[in-house]
Amino acid sequence: MRSVTLLLLASGVVSSLQVAFTRRRAATAIIAAGSTRASFRDDAALAVAAISARRFSIEPRITPLPPLGALSRYEDQLSTPKGSKALFLQVRFEFPSQWALLERDAGGIQFVDGATGLRTYILQAELPEGDTLATVPKAWFGTSIFDQQGAIARGGAIVEDFKVSSSKLVDAPPEAVGPSRRRLSLKYTVVTPANQRVVERRAVVDAYEFQGIAYMLVASATGSKWESSEKERCERTADSFIISL
Repeated sequence: MRSVTLLLLASGVVSSLQVAFTRRRAATAIIAAGSTRASFRDDAALAVAAISARRFSIEPRITPLPPLGALSRYEDQLSTPKGSKALFLQVRFEFPSQWALLERDAGGIQFVDGATGLRTYILQAELPEGDTLATVPKAWFGTSIFDQQGAIARGGAIVEDFKVSSSKLVDAPPEAVGPSRRRLSLKYTVVTPANQRVVERRAVVDAYEFQGIAYMLVASATGSKWESSEKERCERTADSFIISL
């Protein structure tokens, strides 16, 4: 009887070890499934969804630029956070004149190039408490921009995964709301609603901070055309982006 009892106990220990090993291996597999997805879960607690920056004005001002009007300048006013002494912020950037303005009636700012699918968004998101534009981890931007409650996802984009491939802090123009601006590069994949194809996209993000809010220009295009033409257009638009009082 004693030998039988010892055998049963030993079997229980082996089974427990097997279960523990299986669970540990499964957890390892989940983590190894992709650093992007793991980062998304980790940073979700810190990030809030990046929504469309709300316009304060009734109508924006769009001015064709010389010599041929190939570029236009967008100028508008954005609503400030509650409690701010400033009634509004000024936003300005330049874009190819063939881009179409969306969200005019909804109060947001979004442009699209119907020929290539390039999209440009003006977004805002509250920075985590205790962080600034300079200190917040670069992963925060990806998590906030692609949050399911954010403007990009709610606009119909099904984002499968993403990566913040680079980030740097650079000097802002003298008239900007702060001394620095943040420039980031993104890579991500979306599933097209029509035929469920997976498409790679790239994006440039330029961001300013005002009273704990990050105001961002996100210019995005398909990966297949990025190096040939779209990267230059996105970066040029981001370079011209400025938030000021």
